[in-house]
Amino acid sequence: MEKSTPIGLVAGLGLIFGTVAMGDGAATFFDPMSLIIVMGGTVCGLLVTFTIDEMKQAVPLTKGFLGFQPPDYEALADQITDLARTARRDGPLALDGRLDEIEDPVLRSAIEMAVDGVPAMKAGAVLRTEAAEAVAGPGLLVKVFNKAGMYAPAFGMVGTLIGLIQMLQNLNDPAAIGPAMAVAMITTFWGALLANLVFLPMAGKVQAQIAAQAKAHEMIRVGAHAILTGEAPGALAQQLSRYTGVPAGAAEPTPLRKAA
Repeated sequence: MEKSTPIGLVAGLGLIFGTVAMGDGAATFFDPMSLIIVMGGTVCGLLVTFTIDEMKQAVPLTKGFLGFQPPDYEALADQITDLARTARRDGPLALDGRLDEIEDPVLRSAIEMAVDGVPAMKAGAVLRTEAAEAVAGPGLLVKVFNKAGMYAPAFGMVGTLIGLIQMLQNLNDPAAIGPAMAVAMITTFWGALLANLVFLPMAGKVQAQIAAQAKAHEMIRVGAHAILTGEAPGALAQQLSRYTGVPAGAAEPTPLRKAA
């Protein structure tokens, strides 16, 4: 799990509620009705926007988002290049014995197609489809978080309007206007807090994760094309170095497979 997300959430909440605790009336900020309006309204808005199946799919995806491990591009490039060397030296069929060491499902699919002798153009199309399917779930999560970031402050304003209307109905006691006004503003506070510290930042983080996965999948497509077309591993390493930012080392010449 990336450390920046929990650090940001804990630090942000600590900063805000630490400031609240130093003032008077801290308990006022924890108004149950305000939380019900903001959270309940946001959930209802999401249910109107998305189908039940999409919402069920989004809930477990949140766990995957929190446990996301950024791809190690250098390790991936080394693995792809090593597989290309095996194919160059012993032939594509030799890759069948290395499938068990491949964890990435898209890379595994690419090597399986190389073993089966799938044409490079067809393999590229299949890999593009599989890569798109791999980020479809996270893409849905981005949409859910973005919508939640829109709805939370909107329902915060709705709660504030409700509080103001109720306050204006009881203007006979001037001393009660101030506290009532404060309570009316609490829902706006919660809506803005959830949108700008939780929902929208999480949408941005998931989008960054999708971009990281897309980069890894592009490296795999480049590697698969090189293996299927018999490209030299050294040339492949040079291509992959563009994605890692690390210049490819001097590749050792790989002997061609002897003709039977």
